[in-house]
Amino acid sequence: MGTNVSKQPEPVPEDVAESSGPITPGQDTVKLFKYDEAGRSWDTISASCSPHFYDRNEDSATSAKDWALEAADLDCRVMDDFSSEPAVARVIIKDDSNAVWALKFPSARHMDGFLTEYNGKLFENVYGKESKPENLAKLFGEDNCLNLGQQETLESQNAWYREAMDTEATPAKEERLRKDREVAARDAISGVRMGVGDRSYLVREGQIDVLRNVHGGVQDAEVSFAFTPPGQSRPPRGGALSGTTYTPSKLMLTHGERRMNMLTPDRANKVLNADLETGKVVSEWGFQKDGIDVEMRDVTNDTKAAQMDERNTFLGIGQNRLVKWDMRDPSGVVQEMNSPPIVGYAGGKDYARNTNFTCMATSGDGYVVVGAHDGQVRLYSERTLTRANTAIPGLGAPISSVDVTYDGKWVVATTKSYIMVVNTSFQDKNGKQSCAFTSRMGARGPKPRLLRLKPEDVAVVQGAPLQKGKFTWVTEAGRQERWIVASVGNYSVLWNFKTVQRAKPDVVSYGGLTTVSSYHLIPKSDAVVDSVFMHDKYASPTKTPGLPSQGNDDAAMVILTKHKVFSMADDSDED
Repeated sequence: MGTNVSKQPEPVPEDVAESSGPITPGQDTVKLFKYDEAGRSWDTISASCSPHFYDRNEDSATSAKDWALEAADLDCRVMDDFSSEPAVARVIIKDDSNAVWALKFPSARHMDGFLTEYNGKLFENVYGKESKPENLAKLFGEDNCLNLGQQETLESQNAWYREAMDTEATPAKEERLRKDREVAARDAISGVRMGVGDRSYLVREGQIDVLRNVHGGVQDAEVSFAFTPPGQSRPPRGGALSGTTYTPSKLMLTHGERRMNMLTPDRANKVLNADLETGKVVSEWGFQKDGIDVEMRDVTNDTKAAQMDERNTFLGIGQNRLVKWDMRDPSGVVQEMNSPPIVGYAGGKDYARNTNFTCMATSGDGYVVVGAHDGQVRLYSERTLTRANTAIPGLGAPISSVDVTYDGKWVVATTKSYIMVVNTSFQDKNGKQSCAFTSRMGARGPKPRLLRLKPEDVAVVQGAPLQKGKFTWVTEAGRQERWIVASVGNYSVLWNFKTVQRAKPDVVSYGGLTTVSSYHLIPKSDAVVDSVFMHDKYASPTKTPGLPSQGNDDAAMVILTKHKVFSMADDSDED
């Protein structure tokens, strides 16, 4: 991939001697540092301070507590924007104004005591309840893979790592990255849909631009069209738009990538079906169940490779609904736009309570992962959508996007401040290897791990939210995903997937979760709309002309800003 790796700031000073002695009440034992973004260095604020917690609502009429942390000049609400480094006994915290602070403790044992209290206060701020076993069981069930509100020791974290992760002795290779190249300049870019074939589709206001897929990136095909109702003339490329045009909010390629299904922001109870060979909307279908219109928030293909198949079914989610739809018209005749047909309801579930689904994705075998506003991630098998086999409680932050590897063994769920990575493989009570999509995982599964920016890099991106985390795009067995990418402000951020899989708990966040802080930041001069992988067959070309790429480590990516399109691909042999 191409990048300018962000300059590393000076490390937090480690001049506080390690100590195994007890903390004497009232004795100042902790140093406080503040990160200077301009100088990319740490300034000593206090050589001796005593961190303590207080309730901001103590003098108010409300019974709800709002815990804050105070230590010398640091005064901030207890939030999940923190990480700890057990080996050097320090905690890094981002405050309400995005300033970054570091607390250096005399030993890891002293730090663990602080984090136990911090995690408990954080749990209460997030869930409104004290961190007690009965409250954990009520919120998440007694059998879940998280341990929120508690702090584990470094020894127990390392023990879990050795037992739960299928790791190799060889460390992950950090590949070198090549520079990107500008492909096209456009106005009002809002998204892209990548194709497995020779075309991908750039979404702009009222218009679709065609990109040509080539090894290592995309090229401007200099072909555009506007999706308009039948009978309305379409403007030529570069011409002024008039009348009604559709700007899709969700896109889905179908029928060997000759067709496209679309949702639009103002027509969430309908799906538009376009013929990409003519550039026209050919039909509009209504979403209904039991004769009642229903709205869809997201739609996706049945499987990772389904856009290349001749199938009429797809999946969708509403606020409290998970559905499989079938676009084969019951009458056998697709009606005109003024009398739209109804998409056939082919199965699913309506939830009585407020699940508030937000996003979904599918694996190569059709396993379904669904994210929700309350942070939960639900895993469904390919056989039924009526019951999630595994529900992962999450950390309370809304899930904005999800993705799953082709083999269904790994899931990523994106929130504004972190990406949760879930290993879905576990051993059941009989010692048999199982999958969380097809069997209930519970506490037998490995803990999730977190991908997040270092607090000092959060300051660099000005607190912008992480968005649209996803794996390398694979559509066949035997190929392995190589990277995880997300967008944040004017940057794309890349994590090496092998590094994530093999990460040790050197950095730990909320709930004692291993946190990966090794990544590449790719800067752009404008806000990044999306960072997407091309299909792995378009990786950097092999040395044998005419043959497809053979290396499992190849990848190519497209980065969209509001006004430009960039291509980049890896080349580990490049200087």
